[in-house]
Amino acid sequence: MISSPFPTTPFPPVRVGPRLPRTYVPRASFWAQLDEATRGPVTLVVAPAGAGKTLGVGGWLDRRAAPARWVTADVSWDSGRFRSLLAPGSPGLLVVDDAHLLPPSAVGLIDERLSQDPESLRVLLLSRWDLRLRRLVPELLGHLTVLRGDVLRLDEPESAAMVAAHARTQDPEVVATIGAHAQGWCAAVVLMSRAVATAPDPAAAARRYAGIDARVADRVASEVFSALRPPERHLLLCVAPEGEVSVSTARHLSHDPRAGEILDDLETTGLLVTRVGSDDGSDRRRPGWSDEHDPRYRIHPLLAEVIRRRMAAGGVDVAQARSTVVRAVGLDIERGETARAFDRLVAVHEHGRAADLLAAEGVTMVMRGQGDAVARFVRAHPDVVADHPGTWFPIAVERWVGSDVESARHWMDRVLRAETPGPGAARNVCGRVACLRLMRARLGLEPLGPAVEHAREVVRASQRDGLNDDVMPQLLTELGITQNWTGDLVRAQADLSTAIGLCRSRELPVLAISAATHLAMTEYMAGRERSGRQVATEAVGMLGDALPWRPRFACDRAGLVLLLTELVDVPWTQEPIDVPDTPPPAHTADLCTRFWMRVRDARLALRAGSVSRAEQILETPLDLPVGIDQLPEHLRVVTLVERAFLAALATDGDTIKACEQDLVALAATREAALAAGLRADLDGDLRRAASLFATAASGVGRSQPPVRELALVCEAQTLDALGDRDLALRRLQEAASATDVRRNAVPFLGWTRHGTPVAPLLRQLAEQPVSPWVRELADAAGSRTDAVAVYATTTATPQERERIIGDRVLPVLSPRERDVLHELARGSTYADIAVNLFVSENTVKTHVSSLYSKLAANRRSEALAVARSLHLL
Repeated sequence: MISSPFPTTPFPPVRVGPRLPRTYVPRASFWAQLDEATRGPVTLVVAPAGAGKTLGVGGWLDRRAAPARWVTADVSWDSGRFRSLLAPGSPGLLVVDDAHLLPPSAVGLIDERLSQDPESLRVLLLSRWDLRLRRLVPELLGHLTVLRGDVLRLDEPESAAMVAAHARTQDPEVVATIGAHAQGWCAAVVLMSRAVATAPDPAAAARRYAGIDARVADRVASEVFSALRPPERHLLLCVAPEGEVSVSTARHLSHDPRAGEILDDLETTGLLVTRVGSDDGSDRRRPGWSDEHDPRYRIHPLLAEVIRRRMAAGGVDVAQARSTVVRAVGLDIERGETARAFDRLVAVHEHGRAADLLAAEGVTMVMRGQGDAVARFVRAHPDVVADHPGTWFPIAVERWVGSDVESARHWMDRVLRAETPGPGAARNVCGRVACLRLMRARLGLEPLGPAVEHAREVVRASQRDGLNDDVMPQLLTELGITQNWTGDLVRAQADLSTAIGLCRSRELPVLAISAATHLAMTEYMAGRERSGRQVATEAVGMLGDALPWRPRFACDRAGLVLLLTELVDVPWTQEPIDVPDTPPPAHTADLCTRFWMRVRDARLALRAGSVSRAEQILETPLDLPVGIDQLPEHLRVVTLVERAFLAALATDGDTIKACEQDLVALAATREAALAAGLRADLDGDLRRAASLFATAASGVGRSQPPVRELALVCEAQTLDALGDRDLALRRLQEAASATDVRRNAVPFLGWTRHGTPVAPLLRQLAEQPVSPWVRELADAAGSRTDAVAVYATTTATPQERERIIGDRVLPVLSPRERDVLHELARGSTYADIAVNLFVSENTVKTHVSSLYSKLAANRRSEALAVARSLHLL
């Protein structure tokens, strides 16, 4: 689990969390239910916006005067940061407002603790909708209580008290009219009461609202907004799209030095504006906090929606607010502070200026994680986009990052038609075209070689001329990804490292994470498993930061590298690896990741005991884009070597020979010698096998799979079987030295059928002065059986497969019959099976008879052959 980068300080009492409104109404019924519900570990209050959750719970906490901590949730509260709030010994009740904004990891942490250690929780969650908690068992056990919006509905006395507090009248007609039409909804009561309070005749105003439809709150919010003073309206028009705004930002956007006083006055309503910070600085560590004397305020969604429509409708006050915000954005852009500029221009309907900014800064915006904002703008304003060709490349990159390949191709084609580089073309045009050509090449739309060479020439020219090209980080990343596929791993490592450096210097966290995960894949493919694991771990750590948007595939790519490195390292365990039934897909054009996902699936199938399933996975052609007809050479070699070793486990000499011939055709001589050595070992010709393994171990071969190391261990096994123990141990020591840094223990699993098992050789080697790695290997091997022996009883031989004629219907075996079948495969007698399964021998005989019937067999050997061929073992 990655820890949060945000330190958490103890929360003060609730009064200094979200400051309570100065006017609140006693809610006896709701408070009584809270008293009862919060006796259990977790209470979830689910109600829509404006239902009065914060007001009601705030008043309840104020009344009970017991220790409590108040947290306003947002995406930064990931599991690492949230876990600190649930630490043992944390004082009092934890109240989480806006719990629907918690990221899935934090909700998953609550769910896990609720299932495994509920007594350690005292949590009250306020949410607009149900959270993804497994509720059935906790609710039955009384560990989880869910209170829904109906408990927040104001009854008549509460509604009357609320009207009196906000409308400043106790006129029975006003109270009855507002109560009848608000129907107990807190926001509607408050808003209607505030509107009535501004009218000279409150009763007449209340009657006027009697005929309004169910959208009364929205209509009343408009009335309340219109009743505000001009400085208040101007401020809200400028800052409402922010959602949450600090005083300093409000002053900047509204150009009003009194913005803090105005926000403080508006906050007294308890609904229009709510203060979410605290003067003591307890919230200053959250993203966006600038100063402990710079409190933050949240604009109510109802009011924000009214203001949004006002901005669209226009008017004198809207034009004034629009020009003020444009001025503020212009100052930000001049200072290089463009993070919020685009959203602010869109919010004030300055679409032309927003498109100009997208054309100038769009690539950087996408790299920083603002792709969703770009996509929304394109959908909402296609005519503006069509008139600004400079926006097309950032849009193509945004669609590409999201794996919307068809849309990305559309925008790529438009860019290439409009920006064909010539001798005098601008450098940024050359960079954009080079980037697009790499993307198209991985889709099979043009040859890979020329696209890579063109991109390299653009990079060299940019580095030579010292140009600060905005597209360079993306171009280097795409170049590195493409070079991973073509096998140019040295250049891929250099280009991806340069891209990460540029991303960090230019504050492009999203692209930095993506490039880092691809670099982790490069390191793994280059035979630097430990380095790949470290880079992947660092990338996962960056994913733990509070980002505006997360790379869609980066986490899965990092997880893939971590799993691949875990599978080859010691200790060797039999614990099952938790992999989703339907792993998330890789990017359509991330061909390398898709290839290694298939290798991962094959290795997991082998680890689960099914050689045949692993063979099926590797034999299935990878779904490549049209135009890319086959795997590149270095990945074809990986597939062939993996298939050869699987065939060795299945004693399938013909398949090994076919793989050997294909490796010879690829000029992979050492890999071909390794496959030939496996076939010679299968035939029992140990001297020839040892000679071929020695040939495979000579020189430096490919890094993946570790051919030289595999050959050295296989040679050591065969040499020892031939009686040359000293040379065998020297070869084993060479293999250990070669795998020490990368921590790849796969060569020591024992792949020869007639050689000496690896475990005793490692034990004897460990008796000498050796490295800690050798001792780790010896300890991990212990009394472990070699791989060839482990799979011998559960893998069908070619002869057994040939006996299965036609398409056999897979028999349905009961769990106990499967247990008996596995015991038979182990060579257990009926008495052994009875003892192991805690049944009588007669019961065992009954199960065996049923097995023979289902498998159409007459004896044990025939039944096992059929079971292996049908992949039941």
